[in-house]
Parts: sequence; structure tokens; C-alpha cells
Amino acid sequence: MEQDEIVNLTQRAKDQLIQLLKQDTNNPDGVRLSLLAGGCSGLSYNLEFDKLKENDVIAEHGEIKILIDPKSALYLYGITLDFHGGLTGKGFTFENPNAKKSCGCGTSFSVDDKDITLQFKKNTNSNICPSESKTSS
Repeated sequence: MEQDEIVNLTQRAKDQLIQLLKQDTNNPDGVRLSLLAGGCSGLSYNLEFDKLKENDVIAEHGEIKILIDPKSALYLYGITLDFHGGLTGKGFTFENPNAKKSCGCGTSFSVDDKDITLQFKKNTNSNICPSESKTSS
């Protein structure tokens, strides 16, 4: 898999990431794109500034380095990251060709793969795609 083809960035996303990187005082190596367990559809996208880790896949887009762990990379290949701002909402959006089902807010997806055995960091952000009802077993 070609590393530069893993993540596509629109110019709006690239501009926003450059602006945010300039504001970060922790001197990150890049922007980590990963998957978290949870969300309406099963897996949620996560963006954060981070340091390079062993075995990371790196997608370079000029000044921007997107860091992806190998497990997440399997489900993110070909994803397009965009940024939208305006009166009705502002934030990053994800267009993932691997997603079989996505939620209405666009922050989570499912691959409809019953054989997924990957372990992802649990999503602790309650603002991401909150479900209307939660049941516990």
C-alpha cells in the first residue's frame, strides 16, 4: 500500500491542520488519525497531535504528516479528510471508501466485518455521535 495514498487531504483540511499545528506548544511530529471503539456505528474517527510511534504509517502532505497505527490503517486506506466551517457547523469530515455504514453525524462508521478482532482505544468523548438510548448487558 502506497503511504501517500492512505489519506487524502483537501486544501481546506490542510490549511486548518497547518493553522492548528502552529498553535500547538507540545511540538508534535504530526497529526494522528486513529479509530476508537464506539459511536453510533461501531468505530469513531479520532484526530490528535502526537509523536511518531514505532510501526506508524506516515502519509506526508507537504508540512503535514498524518500518523496512523497499522491496525487503523487497514480501515482508513483511501479516506479523504476535509474541513467545513460556517454557520451550521464547523469541523473535520471523513469520507471513507471502506465504510459500509455511517452515522448521520459522519463521525463513526462500520465495516460490517464480523471477523474484526482489532482492539481500539475506548472512545471516552461523550460528545461524539451520542446514541439516543444505551442499553447495558
